[in-house]
Amino acid sequence: MSSNDVLLKKLFELIGYMLSSARGLVDEPQMYGPFRLVEGVSRLCSILAEEDTGYSDFFLKLKTRIDGKKYSLMSDENTFIELMDDLVLDFTRKMIEM
Repeated sequence: MSSNDVLLKKLFELIGYMLSSARGLVDEPQMYGPFRLVEGVSRLCSILAEEDTGYSDFFLKLKTRIDGKKYSLMSDENTFIELMDDLVLDFTRKMIEM
């Protein structure tokens, strides 16, 4: 399997996750929406961390931060909300550096 085939497979899996998440959100609690989006970012960061973009370390750290606290939503919504706030700020800072 070529590297392009592997990348395409991972992107198809991500699209499948996003589509099934969109459908699931019709019937799921409101806070599942942010969780599913953050999970989608984590999965995308995993893909991007493996690519030679020059930002692999950044994407890996972002994924690690997300994965470390994403399930806090189940026990402490405020911790999850703080995670999202921090992620947005950190990502914005990185964009400014570009």
